[in-house]
Amino acid sequence: MRSSLPLLVPCMLLCFISPLGGCSSAPGSPDQQGTGGDGALEGSGGGSQSTGGGPGSGGGAAAGGGPGAGGTAGAGGGVAAGGGTGSGGGTSGGVCDPPATGHYQMEKLDRGVVAVRKTGGNYVGWRMMGYEYNPTDPAAVSYKLYRDGALLAEVTDSTNYFDEGGAQDAEYSVSVVLGGQECPKSPAVTAWGQDYLSIPLDNPANYEANDATPGDVDGDGQYEIILKWQPDNAKDNSQDGVTSPTLIEALKLDGSSLWRIDLGQNIRSGAHYSQLSVYDFDGDGRAEVGVKTAPGTRDGKGEYLSKGPAASDDDSENYVNSGGRVLAGPEYYTVFEGSTGAELATVEYPVVRGNINDWGDDYGNRGDRFNGGVGFVSDDGEATGRPSLLTQRGYYERLTMSALHYREGQLTLNWLFDSDEPGNGDAFGQGDHSAMAADTDGNGAQEIITGSLTIGDDGTFRCTTGHGHGDALHVGELVVGQGISVFTVHEGSGGYSVHDGDTCEAYAEALGGDDNGRGVAEDVSPSSPGAEFWSSTSSGLMSCEDGSNVGNEPGSANFLIYWDADESRELLDGATISKYGASSLLNASGCAGNNGTKNTPTLTADLLGDWREELVVRQSDNSALRVYTTTDVTERRIYTLMHDPTYRMQVTWEQSSYNQPPHTGFHIGADMAPPPKPDIFVR
Repeated sequence: MRSSLPLLVPCMLLCFISPLGGCSSAPGSPDQQGTGGDGALEGSGGGSQSTGGGPGSGGGAAAGGGPGAGGTAGAGGGVAAGGGTGSGGGTSGGVCDPPATGHYQMEKLDRGVVAVRKTGGNYVGWRMMGYEYNPTDPAAVSYKLYRDGALLAEVTDSTNYFDEGGAQDAEYSVSVVLGGQECPKSPAVTAWGQDYLSIPLDNPANYEANDATPGDVDGDGQYEIILKWQPDNAKDNSQDGVTSPTLIEALKLDGSSLWRIDLGQNIRSGAHYSQLSVYDFDGDGRAEVGVKTAPGTRDGKGEYLSKGPAASDDDSENYVNSGGRVLAGPEYYTVFEGSTGAELATVEYPVVRGNINDWGDDYGNRGDRFNGGVGFVSDDGEATGRPSLLTQRGYYERLTMSALHYREGQLTLNWLFDSDEPGNGDAFGQGDHSAMAADTDGNGAQEIITGSLTIGDDGTFRCTTGHGHGDALHVGELVVGQGISVFTVHEGSGGYSVHDGDTCEAYAEALGGDDNGRGVAEDVSPSSPGAEFWSSTSSGLMSCEDGSNVGNEPGSANFLIYWDADESRELLDGATISKYGASSLLNASGCAGNNGTKNTPTLTADLLGDWREELVVRQSDNSALRVYTTTDVTERRIYTLMHDPTYRMQVTWEQSSYNQPPHTGFHIGADMAPPPKPDIFVR
């Protein structure tokens, strides 16, 4: 229930105001956003929270940027900020303090309040922190929404609200009430004029704004975007040709550039070469950036690498051969300071190329295939809940995965998995063009799933289906109540499979036929329990539980996003969001996907507002990034997905090679159970 302050407003009356230029167009165009999905919910902020029922997949307000009330103005509206200990609205200390103890080290995020102008008023969304969530007594947690300093409503059933009649220049702030005690208000924000934020870019000539990953690099509780700039002469590993260097840039949401790293001439540019690991690895409350480097790499201060093995190298040496490949010379892994881009530590890459023929060919295609991200793997066999940098080399034949620590200023090896080592032979060739982290056995440390293979949290062989390499990978609670399961498609053996992440036993599979190049698994249909899957070589929508046909095949097999007001996840293809069995919800004209026919977004993640995801896409001319958000009002309340350890770690892998969407460690969908409370502390 909510207080009697506001009047309920039917969600169907909330119209969409088209963005003023940029990636969207006028009302009535194909760009127009729908106002809700199946069963769009009534009420200003939704009605009473049900005990079951998945979260509505939409409604987080447009992404916010610079700190402070109102923030820095971006194109088309003020940058929202939130959280912190703004003035008024309760007392600090005690119940209001984030937990100092817990298992998983998560980020100390701000409230993330965002407001968006709609016909007849303003939509407002904000975060529930994972540590605020109370599954046994939901009524013990509520949120007070203030407009222009005066209490507007106390919201008990969601983390969004429609302020009917709210003025364009109204200012909104939010406080949480925990067990009857009101905590400090967030800084005030004003409404945007549209449902996206424009992040202006200083575009290097002949470069494309490519994949990105989020991280709070300055510790202010707001995410920065770590963007990979890919040159227009980038190459797939199978292709010859000299490339320009890959650039990495840290951007605040108001467009401020914090730094650029130039990976240099000895790191080839392309989708499979440079994978980022971005998180707070040393526990100081600020994210670092890890990536493969080489002689010639310059840090964010413009300096050549100078630590570890890089101290005595020759940065003028060019190891690029006549085919444009780098098959000689030193290989490094470097951690950079997230706030400045300065080099913090450099070590020899954990698995150097050696004899390039050992990877499956003689020209550097298979030996220079990398994946990378972050995982809460174990430390010397102990589940500590602290993050490690993960970097993978090889998957077509020889497969390696290295876990590193950056702690107390030192970059050290935690563990290394190698299919060439005794006892690991069955892992040979069992990797996809992506990998994901998830705790498959419930011991508090995450395994690494490379496709058909699960590597134990301690770097030991866990299991494999033996079905080999594939191009798509989805890891989550796909079969309700059965823990972590894995869906992947197969290249050599053809077909697809859904299997248990811990034992690799199959729930559903079909082998044979042609290379199956596309596949997706998620709960997109409320008419069947749990997740469904579909692929390029299957026919129809199939149940992950048993492989039975439960509906028509969706129109795209690419990406996913939580967007509208119901519990099912939506389909994302490049810059277009659509509803399974229904129409398009957003077509961001003037924007483009990345990576050729893969047509993947720059990033999807729960960056701001309520728990639903934002869509980050590049403007087609690479002059800006657009951070889109839905404004559909939902009555589902759930903590920010970025405080779910499975989802947060999978966001770090999203940018790797053939980008794949992140999944939560619990089922979200029709008739879902209340999510488990995450065992976390924040820094």
